[in-house]
Amino acid sequence: MMENSPEKEARKEAMKALRKARKKQIAAASAKLKEQTRTIKVIKKALGADGATVPALAEQTGMPSAELFWYLAALKKYGEVIEGNKDGAYFRYKLAAEVAPQEEASD
Repeated sequence: MMENSPEKEARKEAMKALRKARKKQIAAASAKLKEQTRTIKVIKKALGADGATVPALAEQTGMPSAELFWYLAALKKYGEVIEGNKDGAYFRYKLAAEVAPQEEASD
């Protein structure tokens, strides 16, 4: 079933109006996404090939530990980061791409 041209145009106009009305919210969401993407890149760079503990990451990145935990939990959930062996009182987090399958099984 194909849409009539007037209906299609009405939908386009409605979407334009909606985007215009929500311009501030869209800009804020886009800015937040860019910030989160930059933060994830910084964390991944700080983890490097050897991984790091939360205190070491906090020192390297200048981020509060609590904020780092949130990012690490999300990265762990989506398979980007794994929790390795303990390094003192803290777990050493590593990039999943840097870990060999047999090493991951032993952690």
